[in-house]
Amino acid sequence: MKQNDIRHIPLVDEKQSVVGLVTLRELIADDTLPIQAVVMAGGSGTRLRPLTENLPKPMVPVGGRPMLERIIEQLRDAGVSRVMVTTHYKSELISNHFGDGQGFGVNISYVEEDKPMGTAGGLSKLEPSDDPILVINGDILTRVDFRAMLDFHVEHKAEMSVAVRRHETQIPYGVIETEDERITQVLEKPIVNHFINAGIYLLNPAVFKLIPENDSYDMPELINRLINDGRTVISFPVREYWLDIGQHKDYMRAEEDVRKGKA
Repeated sequence: MKQNDIRHIPLVDEKQSVVGLVTLRELIADDTLPIQAVVMAGGSGTRLRPLTENLPKPMVPVGGRPMLERIIEQLRDAGVSRVMVTTHYKSELISNHFGDGQGFGVNISYVEEDKPMGTAGGLSKLEPSDDPILVINGDILTRVDFRAMLDFHVEHKAEMSVAVRRHETQIPYGVIETEDERITQVLEKPIVNHFINAGIYLLNPAVFKLIPENDSYDMPELINRLINDGRTVISFPVREYWLDIGQHKDYMRAEEDVRKGKA
């Protein structure tokens, strides 16, 4: 089931009629990940307006269901049982929908930010933990393997692992390479490859002590702080499906991908 990304199989009676579904977690006795997940869901999603006029960005429906519901379902299916959701914009719509999480198969608690605290500031409000913390932005659709990411994190003795995605950019012009005033080469509309931040992180508990309390703080600041302090920060490549829903064109693609079964 894992190899083919099958998460549910039908149960049938003697007449071959479907009488229920069983999940991968139900078939594997000890399939719990020893981590807590934090979903950063405080954004107002100004670039997605008018979709976010009356909804927080993570509650915008994709394929008829809120993005955040899909994220929590994926965490549950991966074996994560404890989920913290950081909220700010129209926070009550999130807490009213999910409650304590029992209806979604997880335990959900909330940290409400009184003011926008960036992509990492809200993490300063978390209770101390002995386990690594998985942090994921609330506007991402992905099929990344969280268990593989944790194994990679532990194997490399990392203090922070950052999921990265390869991104190609084609320069729409001929690029001139020079040595002083002498032209050495012309590259016509070259493609440049970079790794981009995929908005998914694994952090050891000690890292949270570096996040200032009650202040705006972003993940790039934390990453650079750790690097400058000589701490071990590694990249984990995401080869599975991944989409950051930041703009309307991304939203339209997400709807299409869900319809086609890609997401």
